Order: sequence, then structure tokens, then C-alpha cells
Amino acid sequence: MQTRTERTIQRKREFRKQVLITPKLIFSLFFCLIFYSISQLILTQPLKGTSYDEIVGGITKVNIMAIGIFCIAGFTNIKILVVLIKSILKIMFTVWMVTIIQFSKLEQIEQNVWIILSSFFFVYLEVLLELNDVLFQIPEFQNKKIKFLNSNFLRAYSVPISIFALSLINILLSFFIIDLLKELS
Repeated sequence: MQTRTERTIQRKREFRKQVLITPKLIFSLFFCLIFYSISQLILTQPLKGTSYDEIVGGITKVNIMAIGIFCIAGFTNIKILVVLIKSILKIMFTVWMVTIIQFSKLEQIEQNVWIILSSFFFVYLEVLLELNDVLFQIPEFQNKKIKFLNSNFLRAYSVPISIFALSLINILLSFFIIDLLKELS
């Protein structure tokens, strides 16, 4: 049983943790968004000057929207909201979006652009949500060499870590895009 003084000290410690985690989280999110922007530049750089150059701006805007929606869904940390967003995305893209675009009166090239941009949006958002879910499903652990690296850290910083992981995926994909463009030309 704790004394009143011990409880007060413990409450103060918990309060400090809560107050300090917000600036750290905002800083880490800002750092990850900068890193993501750099990875987006690295990913789209091989496409500059090619026939795909026109769609690069749209892809970048769509990815930024996906990151924004992911941040909103990730920071609310409500499991049902994430499941609902994933379900809506799957139904909306696989059924409605493709059907509406295919039967619209748009030219073939405009239909292709809409399908490409919407698939980028839905896939990137779904990957971010999946990465976030994986970080929440990691069982309890504590790294012995890096003291702060534990399951609580991964859960608290799951949104920035997911964005950082997607940035690394973008950078890896840029190397494949360069090779693919060399083979196609």
C-alpha cells in the first residue's frame, strides 16, 4: 500500500510523462513527414522527364492525402474506426470506384488516370493502417541495449514509425523503378 506522498509523486511522474510525450510525438511526426517527403522525391525523381511525368504531381498529392487521413485515424487510436476505414476503402475501391470510372463518359486516358490515382491512395492508406496495426499487435518486450525501445514506445509512436516505414519502402521502390525504366527504354 502506498502512502499519500508516494501516490502524489507517482501522479506527478505520470503527468510529466503525459505532458512531455506530446512535444516528442509532434517532433517525431514532423521528422517522419520530412523523411517521407524526401522519400517521395526520391521515388518520383526517376519519373521526371518521362511520359509518366504528368501523373507524378497527382500521385504526390494523393499520397499526402493518404498520410493526412492516416494521421487522423492513427491518432484517434480507436480500433473500430480503423477497421471501418479499411472496410470502406476496400468496398469503395474494389466495387464502386472502378465501376463508376469504367462506366463514366470520360476518355480512356482519363479513366486510367483516375484508376491509377485512386489505387495509389487506397493502397498507400491501407499499407499505413496495416503497419500501424502490426505495431499495436507486438507482444510485450524490452530491448536490453536500447532501453526506451519497448512495446509501449512502439504503441505510443506507431503513427510516426508507420510513416517512417513507408518512407523506407518508397526509397526501396525507387531503385526498382529506375531499373524498370531502364528496361522499358
